Amino acid sequence: MPLHAESASALPAFPYYADPLADGCFEQRPIACEVCGQAREWAYVGGMYGEDDPETICPWCVADGRAAAQFEGTFQDVDFSETASAESVTAVLHHTPRVILWNPIHWPDHCGECCTYLGTLTPSEQPEITSHESVQQEAAEIARSMSRTWTSEDALNCAEQGTLTLHLFQCRTCQTYRLSPDGT
Repeated sequence: MPLHAESASALPAFPYYADPLADGCFEQRPIACEVCGQAREWAYVGGMYGEDDPETICPWCVADGRAAAQFEGTFQDVDFSETASAESVTAVLHHTPRVILWNPIHWPDHCGECCTYLGTLTPSEQPEITSHESVQQEAAEIARSMSRTWTSEDALNCAEQGTLTLHLFQCRTCQTYRLSPDGT
């Protein structure tokens, strides 16, 4: 069965995950997808939570939800607030490649829907984002949850040193940044 000419630019869009290709969710290798049966040049390698963990599914079956439905699973081990729309929660759980986490985290929402995952925040590599008011506010809240004497700088220093992972999200509507901590 001949392979389709599929470039990385032809991969499906994931509205709640900015760059799953850069995070290693997909590999370029020939597969026959267990869900759609098509020969593909890209494989999803991020795993799934459920009874079965399929070995060869394509990005398109992740994006359209067929993989989650067929294997009765989800792609995330996260919690959500009650203010996130049911549609956006479903999209994150059943149509969004798995975000690699140390522990289950809170997937933030803003403006009524789940935010888009941008990756981990490394303050020295992302100074323009780190200095943003919403990131400073989020870091201050995380710091206060860890110690009453900590400031946003303490939380950001821990992220820089690798003793705390700060997952960076952005509102799809107003572009506000949100953070979710993950201990290492």
